[in-house]
Amino acid sequence: MTTPDAGKPGRDRRDADEAGGRRGSPGPRDAGTTASRDGRMPLPDAAALRARVVVRRRDFTVDVALDATPGETIAVMGRSGAGKSTLLTALAGLTPLDKGEIAVDAHVLDRAPRLRTAPMHRGIVLLSQDARLFPHLTARENVAFGPRSAGVPASMARADADDWLRRVGLPDTGERRPAQLSGGEQQRVAVARALAAQPRVVLLDEPLVALDAVTASEIRSMLRDRLAGVTTIAVTHDAVDAAALADRLLIVERGRVTQDGPVPEVLAAPATEVAAKIAGVERLVGAAQRGDFVREGLRLTSTDAASLALASTEGRALAAVFRAADARLGEGATATVSHLEPTPTGVRVVMDSGVAEVPAAEAAALRPGDTVRWSVPPDRVRFVAAS
Repeated sequence: MTTPDAGKPGRDRRDADEAGGRRGSPGPRDAGTTASRDGRMPLPDAAALRARVVVRRRDFTVDVALDATPGETIAVMGRSGAGKSTLLTALAGLTPLDKGEIAVDAHVLDRAPRLRTAPMHRGIVLLSQDARLFPHLTARENVAFGPRSAGVPASMARADADDWLRRVGLPDTGERRPAQLSGGEQQRVAVARALAAQPRVVLLDEPLVALDAVTASEIRSMLRDRLAGVTTIAVTHDAVDAAALADRLLIVERGRVTQDGPVPEVLAAPATEVAAKIAGVERLVGAAQRGDFVREGLRLTSTDAASLALASTEGRALAAVFRAADARLGEGATATVSHLEPTPTGVRVVMDSGVAEVPAAEAAALRPGDTVRWSVPPDRVRFVAAS
């Protein structure tokens, strides 16, 4: 975790669930903060993040532009190795820019090739899969570390650390060391430590990926509450995380942004095959013909008004978007079965022209090479523009 200097103003972290309460940590007052209602610590202001990150890698160049408004959460998704973590480490000051600029509000942190601000002076924290707690310190001292390093009196830093441990669901754990905590508990302490340092921006690098499903769900809910109003960039492989935590979603492929928009819009109308996989839908590219979607013998009709409007332009490039579980076998276009994939609820039948997910009993007699017919009901398919 990289920690900010206490001299940077933080963000407004008022608790939605604590009327009259406050979220934050002790730190010196400055022009970017306002007094808390209890008079003990400042309430940091929201920060805007503007960046163009250009980092040359061996096989491609990461070139991503970001413009996060104060308090906005942006999820970043893409295949492994697409450049997502490179983006975060550059924002955190751990990877130098080859070109570009990073600024928090009006303060420029980095401008390649000459200006570069050290990680500890950026007002940015990075939370990764590994909680990276100090093993020799208690949970309380881990959380209090940032404020104490910034000159906050020990008693005040420890009192606020206990408050933060309560906020992340770990009351009465202040005396425990990391070895006495579960993985989920360690990640909660890491969140408390990050936010106690009054960051201007929080970076999340898949902090839930190493946790079991139940613990990940609990931590996700806690993050949604604790990061409300905090400018956040969250890298994840899970569309559930994006939907639960983020306002906007960026799809990154080989270092470039291929789609950027509100999370529901990107997931509903994926612009690329990668985006479709992230959204958990199938995406077939074809063309408009007499108001329908056609592709190599496959014809799909939609009842969606926006889809019909797109398909009204003859020959227009379209993508048909649908869920594999909505596809039907038995009638429609002819296809050849390529292979079968078991799923938690049935079998995924992968064909040369599409995919259908059906109950296991329905797929029991199918083998690779078999010829089948398949279709998608009109009320279960949407058309989007294809580039």
